[in-house]
Amino acid sequence: MKQAAPLLICCACAALVPFPAHAADFRVTPNITVSEEFTDNVFETAEGKRYDFITRLLPGLSLDYKASVLDLSVAYNYDYRYYARNSRSDDTTHNLDARGLARIVDEFLLLEASDTYKRVSLDVSRDTSNESLFRNQSDQNIVTASPYFVISTIPHYTIKGGYRYTNTWYKDPSGIDKTEHRAFADLSYEMTKQLSLNGTYSYVIEDTAVADLNRHEAMVGGRYEYADKSFVFANGGASRISYRHGDTFTNPIWNAGLTHAFDSFTVTLSTGVQYSEDPLRASTEETFYSAVFDMPLKRGALTLNASYSDFVNTATDERETRRYGGGFTLHHELTQRLTGTLGFAAERYEQNQLDAYTRKFFVDAGLRYELGEGFSLGGTYRYIDYHSPRIVADNYTVNRAMVEIRKVF
Repeated sequence: MKQAAPLLICCACAALVPFPAHAADFRVTPNITVSEEFTDNVFETAEGKRYDFITRLLPGLSLDYKASVLDLSVAYNYDYRYYARNSRSDDTTHNLDARGLARIVDEFLLLEASDTYKRVSLDVSRDTSNESLFRNQSDQNIVTASPYFVISTIPHYTIKGGYRYTNTWYKDPSGIDKTEHRAFADLSYEMTKQLSLNGTYSYVIEDTAVADLNRHEAMVGGRYEYADKSFVFANGGASRISYRHGDTFTNPIWNAGLTHAFDSFTVTLSTGVQYSEDPLRASTEETFYSAVFDMPLKRGALTLNASYSDFVNTATDERETRRYGGGFTLHHELTQRLTGTLGFAAERYEQNQLDAYTRKFFVDAGLRYELGEGFSLGGTYRYIDYHSPRIVADNYTVNRAMVEIRKVF
């Protein structure tokens, strides 16, 4: 499976419909960021810590185009990293988020496409992308294209159906490339302005280098808005996964949640089952529960969160990892131009196959000052602390300090 060319699908969107010469909103915004980082443990090892200075150069641009037949948005950065003490050779990667929507037949036949390229963690249960620039990570490119139709002319009913193609590529050889073909059908019925019912069905064919599978998913449910900005929703059903050269598993699936807006804060509770993109597995099922508390402040915002996730290898129907997490993020406008952030996260990973656990503490603090004329100056400090009684490699600390200057043209 080959890497898809960046912007290939979005350009296909543009080719399907003509760009109108009028009534279009088009904007291109270049930007560049230069940063310097010090880390006291560049390889994040328990012993033999090595420090280094890392210089990064990130030129990029954002593009937005909106017209009657086509919407297109692109955000891109080229990321070059130079290691002053030669702990690693020069490293480059890309950050791309490109999305397009073509209205082939107005309000009936549409084509959505996207291309995302970024560096991601190889462990689906443990995100290391905010902790390190490279450890246990791989460049990932995901291209999607989805032609679909929408019928909304029947009073109170909306019918949506179509096809979605997804191609997932990893630069690291341990990553498993995937091709997914999905046919889907959705039906929603608006009983009242507050209450709506819905049903969904999808059939997935997934091809990988290690295993091929078919998956049926069906759910029914509804959403009820019982007050302004406050609502509850619930959907339930079943998923049946058949490995073409292996076993078949049928499991319940659901997604449900509650959002309640109080006078001065909002609480969101959610739970569900999702098939997370796992670089090292053909398919991984994640069952999650989360709670989020959001409070706007006079000059900032405070967010508290708690979560639990259970990861199951669908090829064996065995639980592999449990993850518990919690923390907070605080944003505060110290002056009109100076903003501070402070975050703390604690996580615990229980690995069933090793009969072991690892706990993590993560502190993230930063300041950003708007210099004017599109310039901004930032400083960030991050502290990572891992500990495990049985896994020797999961016992280390890292201190990272970064300064950067950014210009938006």
